[in-house]
Amino acid sequence: MITSVTLPNGTAAVVHTACLGWGEANIERYGLPALYRTVLDELNEDATCTAVREHDGGVLVDSLSGGGPGVLAYALALCTAPECRAAAEAFEKEHGPHPDMDFERTWASKQTAGDQDDRDMVQEYLSAEIQDVNLHWLAQVDPDAARIFRPGCFTGLLDIEHPVPGYEDFDLGKALELYAAAKRDEGRMDRYGALFAGTADYQWDAFLPAGATTEAAR
Repeated sequence: MITSVTLPNGTAAVVHTACLGWGEANIERYGLPALYRTVLDELNEDATCTAVREHDGGVLVDSLSGGGPGVLAYALALCTAPECRAAAEAFEKEHGPHPDMDFERTWASKQTAGDQDDRDMVQEYLSAEIQDVNLHWLAQVDPDAARIFRPGCFTGLLDIEHPVPGYEDFDLGKALELYAAAKRDEGRMDRYGALFAGTADYQWDAFLPAGATTEAAR
């Protein structure tokens, strides 16, 4: 999908979008990394512009409409290429603006708002949100994840001014070390890697067993 946007600085742009939601059954069967990989593949299949080719591999996550258990994953690329803008305008002239792309338009506005430090902070929080979602589902199938981590710990520890009650003595770095050691001993470093799946610049093959590929793991 594609939608035209006007950025806060007045720049005409478009957002290339791939989006897919999975319910509980699919997540438990295939794992969230497979969902993220699917939407990233779809994004790359739908467009070949520079913005898509240089995409950092990060996704965004949201709840499923209707409130059922599951995850809605987005892969978004902000683009200012004239040919992409022309394609979006031609589509919207014929069909009208897509009514369900407020999420994408809001995201695009945040990409140029504030200074670089502000944008880096927003990206850090979005990555932490993905990690909390990954942890939530991982803890349902891995007792070590449920034992070592605390729900919401990735985003909870970012807000220094409003700390989460009970998290004052929680050491996330130590928890990551303990979990990595447990998964290494078990031969399941793919589960450790699954904590970071969907974040920017995630290395999809880094935590798989020797000789395995992301295709085989899907």
